[in-house]
Amino acid sequence: MKNYKPNSMRSLRFKHMIIPIALIIISCCSACEKYLDVKPDDKITTPATVKDLQAMLDNSDKMNIKSLCYDEASADDYFMTPENYARVGLRGQAAYLWEPWPNEYTNEWAKASEEVYVSNVCLETTEKLLKTGTSEEELKNVKGSALFYRAFTWLKLLWIHSKAYDETSAKTDLGIVLRETADFNVPSIRSSTEEGYNRVIKDLEQAIDLFPNAQPHAFRPSKAAAHALLARTYLSMRKYDLALEHAEKCLNIKSDLIDYNTINATVYSPFQSYNPEVLFHAEISAFSYFNVQPAYAMVDTTLYQSYNQNDLRKGVFFLSNGKYFSFKGTYLSRATGSNNLFTGIATDEVYLIKAECLTRIGKTNEAMATLNTLMKKRWRSSVSFPAFTAVNNSDALTVILNERRKELVFRGLRWIDIKRLNKEGNQITLSRNLSGKVTSLQPNSERFALPIPADIITLASIQQNPGW
Repeated sequence: MKNYKPNSMRSLRFKHMIIPIALIIISCCSACEKYLDVKPDDKITTPATVKDLQAMLDNSDKMNIKSLCYDEASADDYFMTPENYARVGLRGQAAYLWEPWPNEYTNEWAKASEEVYVSNVCLETTEKLLKTGTSEEELKNVKGSALFYRAFTWLKLLWIHSKAYDETSAKTDLGIVLRETADFNVPSIRSSTEEGYNRVIKDLEQAIDLFPNAQPHAFRPSKAAAHALLARTYLSMRKYDLALEHAEKCLNIKSDLIDYNTINATVYSPFQSYNPEVLFHAEISAFSYFNVQPAYAMVDTTLYQSYNQNDLRKGVFFLSNGKYFSFKGTYLSRATGSNNLFTGIATDEVYLIKAECLTRIGKTNEAMATLNTLMKKRWRSSVSFPAFTAVNNSDALTVILNERRKELVFRGLRWIDIKRLNKEGNQITLSRNLSGKVTSLQPNSERFALPIPADIITLASIQQNPGW
């Protein structure tokens, strides 16, 4: 491991995983507010009004377009040719082969800390504004949004850096650092996995009561999005009854589905950003892991071949590059050469959560009906839709999980799906074949809890994950 010696300023900033304090507030609706590394004037940089706080949360460059992708780079929806492997850099190569890498600043942990920091500033400032006469009604959306963003980030960190949730060991399994204050003098301590998930749930339950059903833009979280994120959280914990409850509450508010027969499969960018299915918009920017960019990631050949010829997703999602296929079906408007991937929350995911959870509690017929509601929108209209059926509950679960894999490809969900399904006994082994050399990751390996960056371990004096 490289001997890392930060200078005093970087030590101050990262000892407790806090990125620069200074925030410049420009306007509440702009998506391009910028943060400075220095604080020139407290009167300018200290948020003092509801408008200031909303502007911080509306900074989509920080709050929506920096989703983490270490887990996606480690998952199995793609493979790399030796040529592309050589091009992604040492960090990407380590993620691809599940090998140790110092991963020092700048890294995704630091980026996630920015989002948590902004959320904490907003939450603390709302309490101050309440004491100076600002009404609770004026602050509801700011507080709800800050809670949502913090929960969204914490959940992703748990998926990446913690073991899969297991009721028998969650109290002792290493979780993440749950920073609930903007004060960087407060020491950083790793929570347990149980504490981490409980805090995510608590934040989202509070946020739900503060949100309107819908927002003016998908960059802003809403009541439906919070229910969907709770459903996603409970699914990853394998608490299927609670996941079902929140999936249904989400779909009662918003249940739109796109008919893929209306999508032009011949273009490079078939989908529009903020389309009718999107509940909350977030993106992977791939600033750390080029692995997941379409130019480098070749779609797993077995996965590609699993799509029926009348399944419109086969043409809408994938683009031939000669020998293999790359992914183009992200829920983003993008010009040729754009690399970002949609990692927000959409209704198709919620339908699949509902279908799986209905199956888990023995309601096979309802589960298949839910799946067919989605799949009919993905099937070529010129041929009769062959409704998906199942002979028993086990068969239904297999069908639904297969469609989940095919629908939610490159959404940042596959890694946690592998982890949780292996807890159910699915025995999913990951393998990379690079120039004839095979590297494997066995089910429930310690290395499914990916390592925390080395500089964070050193500066914050927290424990590294076992196996790294």
